[in-house]
Parts: sequence; structure tokens; C-alpha cells
Amino acid sequence: MNAYTIFDEFLDGVFIFNEAKEIVYCNEIGATIFGTRPKRVLGKKTFEIFKIKNDALFCTEKGEDGKAAASGYVEVPFDGKDVQGLVQIMVRPCLIYPDQNHWLGYFHNVTEEQSLSSKYRQEAEEKERAAFLATTDAMTGLRNFRSFTSQVVSEITSSISNHETMGLVIIDVDRFKKFNDTYGHQQGDEVLKVVAKTLKDTVRKTDFLARYGGEEFVVILPKTELAGVELVCEKMRAQIEAAKVPNINEPGSVLSVTASFGAICITPEFMIQNNNQDYKFFLEFSDKNLYQAKEGGRNRVVTSKL
Repeated sequence: MNAYTIFDEFLDGVFIFNEAKEIVYCNEIGATIFGTRPKRVLGKKTFEIFKIKNDALFCTEKGEDGKAAASGYVEVPFDGKDVQGLVQIMVRPCLIYPDQNHWLGYFHNVTEEQSLSSKYRQEAEEKERAAFLATTDAMTGLRNFRSFTSQVVSEITSSISNHETMGLVIIDVDRFKKFNDTYGHQQGDEVLKVVAKTLKDTVRKTDFLARYGGEEFVVILPKTELAGVELVCEKMRAQIEAAKVPNINEPGSVLSVTASFGAICITPEFMIQNNNQDYKFFLEFSDKNLYQAKEGGRNRVVTSKL
């Protein structure tokens, strides 16, 4: 009985070959990997049956790795009979028949695994892109209203749990309708893009910035006291006032823009007392302060503490 038949039921490919690299045994899986049958490979050179992209292994035409001692596992592309793929290979001396100089080549086919991995990776990337598009404002690149509604609920919950103060800010571009009426909607879009970039460059990494809708933006300021809210808002206001908007109707010239800010600092006590209210309840206070900023002459910040 041929002892090599112990490899017949292996789920990976096994080739046994002599010092001349002539195949003396091949199991069904091994032959299948390379698109052939076991009987068709017996007596043939290993490197005639499978062409692998590695010249070091002993199963290749001039390779020696694995001849004296077991090689490590090597993952390499291969070419077989009308088939290509990727295998993990180990070559080592075979001691089943001590009086014969035979070597064992162990082949694990990872072609399908790699294909599935690539498929899953592609699906994950597509899902990630879909999630990005679903939560991102296409014009400004900021997070959108949907993303904000999810984030603000999370921040309120976190602030209550950690007993921390947080800030909530509404920003409205001053006289935005006049920009559209005077210069056209494309110029208005340019204004929004410049304001969005200015805000993004100004807010802190811990803050959450989103386009709320139309010419309005909103910022969540976690773990921020009233003085911090005022400081951040004033910095944003000044940066917008200093920004220059390219005049698309007159290349080389620029336009100026300002914005008004309505902000609140919400204490954890107030949030706990009103925990049954949704975010709109808290946002109304910011909106009232924004109205005061507009009525007070625009380009200003109005804050209060709850």
C-alpha cells in the first residue's frame, strides 16, 4: 500500500516529488488547483505543472528553498492549465519513506478567499461611501442636517451622563438673499462654500459643524462653558468677516460677507430637567439669540446660559 494515500482526503493540495523534481504523487485537490488530474501529472516536472511567481522554492526549476529543511509559507500567484490564482506554498523533505529522497509540496489555494475578501472590502467601501453621501452636504462638504440631528441627540445624552456643559450655535449668513438677487445663485453658492470652509478651519477638532439648511450652519460645542462658547463664536465671526469671496462675475475681484450668531450654553441641570424634550427645544433658544443678533445690526454674537 502506498503510504502517500494518507493525503488523498486532504482539503489542500499535496505534491510529492523526487530530487529531479519529478512528481511521484499528487492528490485530487492538488491537481484541481492547477486545472488537471492526478494521473496526468505523475512523472512530470513540478515546474511544468504549475508556474509560480517565485524562483526560490525547491519545486521551481532552479529553486533550493525547502530542499534541506522546511521552507516557510510563501503566498504567490500561479499559472496552471487554463487557470490562474493565488496559493500559499510550503516545501519540505518528506520522511514517510526514509530510504527515498522525496519532498512534499503543500499548496493552500487562497484564490477564492482573496476574491471574497476583495468583494467584502468593495462592499464595505461602497457602504462607507453611501453613508458618507447620506450624511454629507454635497455643496459645502460639511455634515448635513440629518447627521446633525443624530449627533446632537448623542451629545445631549453624553452631557447628561457625564454632567457636562455644552454649547449649541446657529450661524446665519447676513443678507444672503441680497447676494443671490444681486450677483446670482452661483455667486450665492460660492458664498456658502467660503463660509463653510472658514468655519471648518476655525472650529476645534472636538466641535461638530454642519450645514443646517439654506444659509444656516450649526455647531455643537461639547464640554464648553459660556466663556468658551463666546470665545469660539467670536473667533468664527471674525474669520468670516475677514474672508474674501471670489467674485465669479469679475475675475480678480472679491466680495465680503458677514454672519450672525445665536448661541447658548446648556448646563447639565437644565438638560436633565428637560430631558423629555427633543433637540429642537434646545435649538429654539439659540434661534432666539440669533434673532437678537440680526435685530441688533447683524455681524454679531448673542449668547446666553441655560
